[in-house]
Formats: sequence, C-alpha cells, structure tokens
Amino acid sequence: MNKIRWLYLVTIILIGSNSSKIYGQANPSSSFTIFEIGSNRIEVLNVKDKEFNIHSSEDTAVFESIAFDSFNGKTLILSDGLQNVQVRIKYGFSFLQYTTDNASAYAISYFKFSDWFDLDVKNNHIKVPDYYGNTDAIRVHELMGFEGLKEIESWIQGLDFERIRVVSFESQKSFFGDLIEDKGTYDVCCQEYIEQAQKFLNSSIEDYKSFADLNLELYPEQIIIVISGNTELGKPFRKTIIEKQHRFR
Repeated sequence: MNKIRWLYLVTIILIGSNSSKIYGQANPSSSFTIFEIGSNRIEVLNVKDKEFNIHSSEDTAVFESIAFDSFNGKTLILSDGLQNVQVRIKYGFSFLQYTTDNASAYAISYFKFSDWFDLDVKNNHIKVPDYYGNTDAIRVHELMGFEGLKEIESWIQGLDFERIRVVSFESQKSFFGDLIEDKGTYDVCCQEYIEQAQKFLNSSIEDYKSFADLNLELYPEQIIIVISGNTELGKPFRKTIIEKQHRFR
C-alpha cells in the first residue's frame, strides 16, 4: 500500500513539473530591444515586432504598424545603469471614417496632437497608458484628465468640429459618388448600398451635428515617447519612440 502511494505521489509530481514547463513555454514574456546605450538597454515587453515596419537611428525608433499590435498598455524596461530617467508621452489623434459595412474604414485627413504628459518610472519599468482598456495600465483619457474617451472627442469637437465635418463630408461624398457611378456592381447583391449612397448624396452638411452622425471613430494615430536621463558614467541620453498606426478596418 505504501509503495502504491509512493508511486502515485511521484507520478503527480512529474505531471506537475511537466505542466509547469508546458505552461511556461505557452506563456512566454518576450522582450524586444529598442535602444542600446553602451551596456544598457531600453526594451519593450511582449510587442510583436513582426507586426511593425521598424526604422531605427541612434536616437529615434519609428514603429509603423502593419497589423494590429500597438504600444498601448505595453511595458518598457530600462537597464539598472540608466539613472535620473524622465519619460514624457503625447498622442496624435485622428479619425477612422466608416461608410458601407462591406468597405474598410480609413483615416481621414485630420491630425491633432495632445499636450505632453509625464509617465512614472517604477523599478525600471514604464507602463504605457492603454487607449482601449485591454490591460491594467492607466487609460489614456485618465492620463489626460478626462473621465472617458467621449471627453477626448468633446475636447476635439470643441476645437475643430467644423473642419473635421467638412473633411468627412467631402470624403464620403466622393466615396458614395463613386459607388453610384459603379452601381451596376451593386444592383443585384447590395441594393441597400445604393440606397445608402443616394440618401447621403441628397443630404446637406448641416444635417451632421456630431462625430457619430458622420460615422467617425477617434483613435490614436501616433504615440510619441521621449526617454531622457544619464548613464552610470553621467553621460546624458535622450531617446524617442514613435508609433504610427495605419489602421484600416
């Protein structure tokens, strides 16, 4: 009986050990080195570098998104030798234009930078704020002092609504005009798109009172992070990370 119990315990221990190895392999915490500063590094955790076109120089790294990954909610890690570190961030906002439900949304010709904001450095880690709230990082609207994303929209609406309305209206006018010219393609399968286009083309720009009326979605097209400080030898450094989102949904 004791022998059977001993074998049972050994089996449980082996299974647990193998399960830990499998779990560790399935959930790796990978890092990508953005900058090397002497023997020190600035890295980012769990970024899918293959989802970006990356252009790097000595002091600037530009990440152009070609898929869905983003720096939103990511963690930057600094080597111990980097001292007196200060981190600032700002956002460049634009809008995605939605039209028919079979067409990808596209960015309109509008861009607005936020102010600069300071980020905390804790134990050599920097949490990048999360726009969409998919992580436990502070939300972008909270960093900016707003209660929600709608307040960011209201801030931009108060500054630039008339300009944005013109850009969106003219863009949709062009899109739906092209659809009507090619309506033979839609006559059989998608009559509702023709009706949608005709309704829009018969409307006035004054009919659109909000971003929702214009089928616009605010999103952060750019994130700029500036990290400065000194190495352990006292040499100053200043590094800039720029993320550009080219998002078509």
